[in-house]
Amino acid sequence: MSRCLVLNANYEYLAIEERWIDALGLVVSGKAEVLEAYPEVVRSQFLILPLPAVVVMRYLVRTRRRRAIFESASKQVVFSRDDFACQYCGVRIGMRSGTRDHVLPKSRGGADTLSNVVTACRDCNAKKGDRTPSEAGMHLRNPPRALTEEEKLQCLLKTVRTRERATWQACLRRHGITLWTSRAA
Repeated sequence: MSRCLVLNANYEYLAIEERWIDALGLVVSGKAEVLEAYPEVVRSQFLILPLPAVVVMRYLVRTRRRRAIFESASKQVVFSRDDFACQYCGVRIGMRSGTRDHVLPKSRGGADTLSNVVTACRDCNAKKGDRTPSEAGMHLRNPPRALTEEEKLQCLLKTVRTRERATWQACLRRHGITLWTSRAA
């Protein structure tokens, strides 16, 4: 079956329900309402319910997170932003074969933020070592930067099945929903 995108009451991204029955439970209990449904239905003895694709919580759910999801320079976010390519030599890398490289090394006060971290292959990261790219005689193909709204959505949806991705994107576009605001969550 399919997963469900859960939006908070203010239409910001809240979670992805991995099990359709959990998303349906939110709807049946009155905690959320269906914004978009898949063509399939779920049948019980007395009810026929559409399988939810996107739901919106009826009340604002406060989260303990103080940082926005895509502000941290996690490996998945950095690799997704850099299109799984080394930012020094351009070779394609995977989650296991690639590394994160701090443009200004952490040992020199470089921050662990998206504006200082890029994707690098192991060879380029070793060659650069504890130096800046200019000191190592290396050139960055693209400077490190924060993600755009579209990149945040693409990063979120890279692990989602094609059918789910198409349904969610169509729903978000149709309703003019932006999943993240500029303020921290």
